[in-house]
Amino acid sequence: MRAFRDTWKVSVPTANRDMSVVRAFFDFCQSNEWLDRNPSKLVKNPKGKASADGSGEQKLPFTDDELRRMYDVAETKYGKMEIKWDRSVHAKPAAGLVNSYRYSWTGKDLADFIAVSVYSGLRISDVATFEASRLRPSGEIWIRTTKGGTDVCTWVPDWLQAIIRRRSLEVGPLIFGEHLTKDLNVITDIWRRKLKRLWRLCGKWEDKPTPHRFRHTFARILLERPEVSVRNVADLLGNTEAIVLKHYAAWTPSRQALLTATLKAAFAETPRPGEGNVVVMLTKQAK
Repeated sequence: MRAFRDTWKVSVPTANRDMSVVRAFFDFCQSNEWLDRNPSKLVKNPKGKASADGSGEQKLPFTDDELRRMYDVAETKYGKMEIKWDRSVHAKPAAGLVNSYRYSWTGKDLADFIAVSVYSGLRISDVATFEASRLRPSGEIWIRTTKGGTDVCTWVPDWLQAIIRRRSLEVGPLIFGEHLTKDLNVITDIWRRKLKRLWRLCGKWEDKPTPHRFRHTFARILLERPEVSVRNVADLLGNTEAIVLKHYAAWTPSRQALLTATLKAAFAETPRPGEGNVVVMLTKQAK
């Protein structure tokens, strides 16, 4: 099993997710008494820098234009291509065409998934298992409870509140569907595959799209507002201020532009050398 795992040319987080599938398979074999023991039990997940601090993940947010492109493709292309079967291979769709009869989820569902991800800042596993009860009448979405017993919430616009309530009526309390399995890795992989299919339909990307970039986008939107403190963003993300400063503020050029403009305005009327008594005062201090 270890030798088999070592052949995988994937990232550490992906290898960990794949191992959970392998373990589930051998658990099934053991429960049916096809095997005496699960050979994957003693195989520990590989550890690396990426799994320890998340530094291997993308730290780039989606731009507003990229979000619009995803919403547009979800509305106009996802799951709407004509099916043409390849007659040379039984039960196989022709190359480049979508086998849409298998899809129980539409482009609208995917657009809703993206909207909840961006506006809540939740991880993909939390969005995939999002319960309507997390949305309060005030429009706040419960994120988590701190060690001190205080609830941390984020507010979402009225139109997104309406989407969440509509989905709870159409789909159920779990607005993105119930699953027979309780394995979060399996549940999230279902939505990862849907998102990857959407991103392929979007065309070429300058930077590789990943689900975690929705969370970065949430941080980007907040950090672009000069009145929002880094502490506020850290509270909403469940990170420390140091982590936010290291991984989020640094790659938000629009925030830096706003800070630069603020500094220019603040120092516009500040006395400087060469203006009247300032020069005299500086000369005396030098002597």
